[in-house]
Amino acid sequence: MTIDASELNQLRADLGIAGYKATRAAQVVIRKTAADIAAEAKRLAPVDTGMLRASIGYDVSASGLVAIIGPTVSYGAFVEFGTRRMAPHAYMGPALDRCTPAYVSAMAQIGL
Repeated sequence: MTIDASELNQLRADLGIAGYKATRAAQVVIRKTAADIAAEAKRLAPVDTGMLRASIGYDVSASGLVAIIGPTVSYGAFVEFGTRRMAPHAYMGPALDRCTPAYVSAMAQIGL
């Protein structure tokens, strides 16, 4: 009895290529979504001096599969969630909510 593994080897190669293409597509979606969320958060952020709005940005990990989005000023969370003496003015949460459907749709098109 002989087993021809050539088709299995081809399948493994095809899956590797498909995985690479899906990863690259996911990296593009993640970077675009991070930029969209940051832009929407800037649009929604309250403006006093403009420092909060100017500090909102994003960083994408070396793998391209993780993005950190938010302000760099120390008081960003106080504005988002409020304090005992200051009412919240959410800008990051609503930005995420508005951009999530497009992200989910794009990832579904990739098959993820």
